[in-house]
Amino acid sequence: MDRQIRYIIIAVLAVIWILFRCPDWLITGPFWLKATTYSFFHASIWHLLVNCIAIWGLFRPSISCKPCRDLLLAFIIAVLVFPISLKPIVGFSNILYACIGMRTPELTSGWWKRTETITFLVVTVALVFFPQFSALTHIVSFILGMLVASVRRITNNLLKDARRYY
Repeated sequence: MDRQIRYIIIAVLAVIWILFRCPDWLITGPFWLKATTYSFFHASIWHLLVNCIAIWGLFRPSISCKPCRDLLLAFIIAVLVFPISLKPIVGFSNILYACIGMRTPELTSGWWKRTETITFLVVTVALVFFPQFSALTHIVSFILGMLVASVRRITNNLLKDARRYY
């Protein structure tokens, strides 16, 4: 299922790029439309390729949840993060950062050895130095993803404890 979701996401993003590019209403349109669709559009073909490579290399649904539910939660996080951007933003990376954040509490003690974690940290640090990227939205997406995963883990543990007594 994990591999199929990657193929589907990359195909959808490629088709949207071919058909629509980056429409003008992403800047001039209504707020709700921009907030719910900005993740699917990219500023250039290079932006699309970088996000597709990140999807291929970094995206892993969390272990404790279904991949489609994780993607929906990550999309909701990306929509919630949109208003804090100081400039117009586009791209799938906020959803990726939220997915990575949702995985972080599940990583083993050797989290720093994992290739995707090291790549994530390097890219995040690099984003701070490039003014055209909205590093704030990426970092907030990651933190909100971690909070969602932590709340999910706590509620699962509470439910296990409650079932033990009944």
